[in-house]
Amino acid sequence: MLHHWHDAVDKGQSIHAVFVDFAKAFDHVDHNVGLLVIKMLRFGLSDTVMCWMCDFLRHRTERVKIGDVLSDCLPISAGMPQGSFLGPLTLIILVDGITAGDFTHKYIDDTTLTKHIPRRATSRMQLVV
Repeated sequence: MLHHWHDAVDKGQSIHAVFVDFAKAFDHVDHNVGLLVIKMLRFGLSDTVMCWMCDFLRHRTERVKIGDVLSDCLPISAGMPQGSFLGPLTLIILVDGITAGDFTHKYIDDTTLTKHIPRRATSRMQLVV
């Protein structure tokens, strides 16, 4: 990302950037997995991998422990298990289609959209974002 920015500045261009951080991104992964399945199909993932991912997300429950007392298990319909290896991978799959500007740089739940603007040109990036 920095290489692209330095290259543009060296050429006398301006850089316009939009930084996106999806709030509570891991908490909002939908367990109905419709969108996730569609995106995994676009990546050409096998049926076995897709079934495994759907099974991983469906029928999850959670409970709270305070001291020695455990609450009842309650179903949850969204969110990735904390610390799972699949959480970041799932978010990368879900945000894969986000593009605007000249360059889109993604790192898990952070996305940076960059547009190189020639001297004295007007940016139209606001229309895209």
